[in-house]
Amino acid sequence: MTLTIGADYHNHTCYSPDGRDTMLTMCRWAVEIGLNTIAFTEHVEWQPQQRIMPPLRAYFKELNYCRQLFSADGLTILSGVELGNPHEHQDAAQELLGQYQFDVTIASLHWLHGENIQMESCFQGRSAHEVYVDYFAALGEMAATFDADIIAHFDRIMWRGALLGKPLDPWSIESTIRDALSTIVWRKVALELNTRYLGSEPEWLDALLLILRWYVAEGGTRVVVNSDAHATWQLGANREIAADILEAVGLTPVTDLMAGVNGTAVFVKNEINPDSVVEAYDG
Repeated sequence: MTLTIGADYHNHTCYSPDGRDTMLTMCRWAVEIGLNTIAFTEHVEWQPQQRIMPPLRAYFKELNYCRQLFSADGLTILSGVELGNPHEHQDAAQELLGQYQFDVTIASLHWLHGENIQMESCFQGRSAHEVYVDYFAALGEMAATFDADIIAHFDRIMWRGALLGKPLDPWSIESTIRDALSTIVWRKVALELNTRYLGSEPEWLDALLLILRWYVAEGGTRVVVNSDAHATWQLGANREIAADILEAVGLTPVTDLMAGVNGTAVFVKNEINPDSVVEAYDG
């Protein structure tokens, strides 16, 4: 029996610099493909070479409008934010989250030793083995030291490594990976299965399956399936492939992230008045 995946908690609109479409357009498509929950998690970055802050006044204005417009369609629309390396920018991250109670907070490891992990430069000057060790160690540190709802695309470093002909052999750094997974389980944060590139039969699929099996072995159960869409056509993509992967490793996706670990709400949907948004955060 194929798993049904009706929620997508990681998406970007034109309020992120690499997003293409409006919330309105993406909500229409979400209804069309049968999603019941969507979160818009715009990028925030504090790196010296890439500082990003979305225009939150406009963001909340459109989000509130879409909530009203699509309520009759049964679509739950959540506010959210994707924070790049928030454990390295604790003060700034806590200031932002203290001002806005986003429904979904995503922690993403986008940077390693000051280099963007999607760039070839991340692998320069060190062996691939060292890069992978440092990446998963940093992933565990981020999970241990920063409170988030979701750890995004834990396999992201593997995407670039495969393209460079330097694929990860998980067995070679098993203890480092399992330490990170154990920390994620201990912190009760949801682990994201990112579907963005699953449709291309990625070279790292076997490694991905193995790591997910280790996650289960460490006691992990809280997994979410997210498309990380940056355009409407990417929303909800490859859900069938993700469902097959989760069935293969014995996982069931969290269907209601808002229910929390023990059925207690860990965050609430906030109807934020756009006029209350401080100008300092307006991009």
